[in-house]
Amino acid sequence: MRRRTLLASVLAAAGAAGLAACGADDTSGASGASDGAASDGGASGGGVLDTVTVKGAFGAEPTVTFDAPLSFSAPEAKIITPGDGEAIAEGDALGMHTAYIDATSGEVLQSSWQGAPAEFLAVSVESNGQEAVSFLTTATVGSRIAMLGQVTDSQGKSYQVVQVSDIVSKALPRATGTPQPTPADQPQFTLAENGAPQLSGTPTTPAPSTTVATVTIQGEGEQTAEGDTLAMHYTGWKLSDGSQFDSSWDRGEPFSFTLGQNQVIQGWDVPLTGKTVGSQVLLVIPPAEAYGEAGQSQSELAGETLIFVADILGAVKAPAA
Repeated sequence: MRRRTLLASVLAAAGAAGLAACGADDTSGASGASDGAASDGGASGGGVLDTVTVKGAFGAEPTVTFDAPLSFSAPEAKIITPGDGEAIAEGDALGMHTAYIDATSGEVLQSSWQGAPAEFLAVSVESNGQEAVSFLTTATVGSRIAMLGQVTDSQGKSYQVVQVSDIVSKALPRATGTPQPTPADQPQFTLAENGAPQLSGTPTTPAPSTTVATVTIQGEGEQTAEGDTLAMHYTGWKLSDGSQFDSSWDRGEPFSFTLGQNQVIQGWDVPLTGKTVGSQVLLVIPPAEAYGEAGQSQSELAGETLIFVADILGAVKAPAA
């Protein structure tokens, strides 16, 4: 699935997803603080976060102060405010609002509270390292956390940053809700035990002129809306021969993007608006609403009508003004 690169992260050891969602074609023993300042424990860098003050209620834009430039030689991570929500385990995907502050200048580089997208962070050793997993699994949904690390923007410029994130939700592992019948004239598929879809032979569905979206599991969560950051599991096939070309299930982590921001193909951006979290949607997308006749960045999909089975696992809405 194509997604435009905004700012890419190298903050793996600190557990940060990045200054914004990365392109996809592509610490231990933390404790809370009672006064809104960074607390003791849970650090690998010698307690530099003790000099950082974070104020503000969970869900509201944090006020982060420190004497700049803030110097550190290793990532750190701490829980600022413990949450009272679900426990976090390896393999989860966390919906977060995040502010990134330049450690050198003290200026905000990017913030969900100032119009930047929310993000989903995979609690995964492969993506974010063992230190991040060890730290994040000490937190719970509803926690505010702070981290120190380094990020690199899309032009290759690196920044040392203070990251403050509110963990607002945890994505579902698969679509869950009420199964709906798949029309006989649409591609048929089965689900593995873990929920991963498998196409049932070479499809005979005629190529549509516009995207056909069929809800095959009706979820019971909130409705998606433009500006929401979604976490998705999906598999995609070519209608022409039924061959698979992409799958987040195979990668072992959900895919995330911000709905209605032209970060994905049109056949995703529009039909997934107004669906409920927990739903599974079968999409049959013509070339004009996929990668076009020329293929754009996906030359192997030039002129192809595409089939997707997409699970809507979570949605993070923009913070309230």
